[in-house]
Amino acid sequence: MPGNVSKYVSFSISLLVHSIIFFLFYIAAHNYNPSTNGLIEFNLFEESGGGTTAVAEELEEKINTSEKKVEEKVKPVVKSTETKKETAAVGNQSGDAKGTGTGSGTGTGTGTGKPGISLGIPIIQKPKEEIYFVAVDEMPEPLGGFDEINSKVIIPPQAKQKGISGTVFVLAFIDEYGVVRKTMLTKGIGYGCDEAAMTAVSRTRFRPGKQSDQPVKVQMQIPVSIW
Repeated sequence: MPGNVSKYVSFSISLLVHSIIFFLFYIAAHNYNPSTNGLIEFNLFEESGGGTTAVAEELEEKINTSEKKVEEKVKPVVKSTETKKETAAVGNQSGDAKGTGTGSGTGTGTGTGKPGISLGIPIIQKPKEEIYFVAVDEMPEPLGGFDEINSKVIIPPQAKQKGISGTVFVLAFIDEYGVVRKTMLTKGIGYGCDEAAMTAVSRTRFRPGKQSDQPVKVQMQIPVSIW
């Protein structure tokens, strides 16, 4: 009995396999197309309505999805490459540039002018020399008299210690307003007395000298007593 069952099972399997093979050959013969150069096309998913089955659509969707993923992986690489190029371009623009060049051109114009040469050196004008008269109709006089000048003299301590005394002659330059502009030593006695005499004259206001009733600049020698 077990042997009969085994034979029955083997026969059934053999029948099933031959049926499948026969079915495949049938489909191949049915779908044979001479324009495909002898190639046999198996289309197990074709329906009577001529549309694609759910399995074919799923396969197509998976293929499209895989293509999109590949494109998404490729795009960042392209962007990064473009970004590097842009960065390199910006970096090159920020650098120094050197170059040489030549050119030519023509033009016309009219105008008038005076010829001249400029060396870029500033012209220094000499100050106008002030003229001080030596002798005039009315010589300057110190306000308060010459004793006023002597009263303004401060005798240096060293001159006092050594008992220095005498007369210092100072040349004073007095302008038309009676102001002493500068002084010069004509004759001195030393020990600081000369500087004291010139300081006293500079601090004195004068009645200006006159020439033809007009105030003028006058230089005059003034004796200063040191006691």
